[in-house]
Order: sequence, then C-alpha cells, then structure tokens
Amino acid sequence: MVKMKLRFDRAKAIEAIIYLSTRISDSDIYGICKLLYLADKTSLEKYGRFIFGETYCALENGATPSNAYDLLKEASHNSIDGLELKGNMVIATRESNLEYLSQSDIECLNQIINIWGNVPNWVRKQAAHDDAWKQAWEHRGNKGSVKMPIESIAELLDDSGDIINYLSNSDSE
Repeated sequence: MVKMKLRFDRAKAIEAIIYLSTRISDSDIYGICKLLYLADKTSLEKYGRFIFGETYCALENGATPSNAYDLLKEASHNSIDGLELKGNMVIATRESNLEYLSQSDIECLNQIINIWGNVPNWVRKQAAHDDAWKQAWEHRGNKGSVKMPIESIAELLDDSGDIINYLSNSDSE
C-alpha cells in the first residue's frame, strides 16, 4: 500500500495551469485538467511524485485533478492572481512565475505540451480515459466521481513495480 501523502500546493497548481494555458491551443477547463493528469503521470514515472500534490478522481469525462478542478471552478466566479475563466476557457492574465516550478516540473509540462498541446480536446479526453480511470469508474457504484488510487495510476507506467515500491517505502510528503 502506498504511504505517500499528497499535499496540494495551490500556488504551484496555479502556476502550472498558467504555464499550460499560455502554451497550448484550446485551453478550456477540461483540456487543462486532462493535460495536468498526463503531466502528473509523466512526473510520477520519471520522478516518483506528482507536480503539485494533486488527488485524481474518475469522473465521466475522464481522470480529473480534484483540487485544480475546484480551483478552476473558483476562478469562474472570482479572479485568481493571474488566472480567470471566460465561459470554459482558461485565461492567463500574466506569465507563469517559474520560481514555483522546478526544472523537472517544467520538463514534464513541456513534454505533455509537445505531445498533447495542439490536439483537439476529444483526443486529450480519450487519453485521460485510461485503465486507472476505467478501474475506478467501474467500481464507483452510484457516485458521480471516485478517487483514483495512486497505485492504479502507477501500474500503467513503465517500471511500475519499482515506482510502487518507491512510493510504498517513501516517508516523504
């Protein structure tokens, strides 16, 4: 069982969202959420951690970053420093502050931007409907969403056994 405690870093999440929204086409809330999931999978595979301590849930439209999604919904009502929503479009009102993002964070975000940044949102949505999402979604009962265990996400990755072992034995938060 993975002991890794996720501590959501709101400021880092905002900067990651701004970073993505200024570098991709079709930066709506759903596309951003799917790219965050794909970037975190990349970060988990390469560095054994998520970029900003996110918790993922399976929703009908795919794997969704729970806290970042709430943050984006909040931005639709109240402007957040550097970030606002117009309809479903995520609008950055400034450049991202790279002091919040590590080189490895930027590397993972750039990798996802290069692969998924200019594809239609329906393609991103398909990528977020992976086996970790499917496993959680099929076992949700009558709930509209359910938490996706980190182990399920890690099982999709190359060297999944090593990643799960690392996460299980890590005391870091």
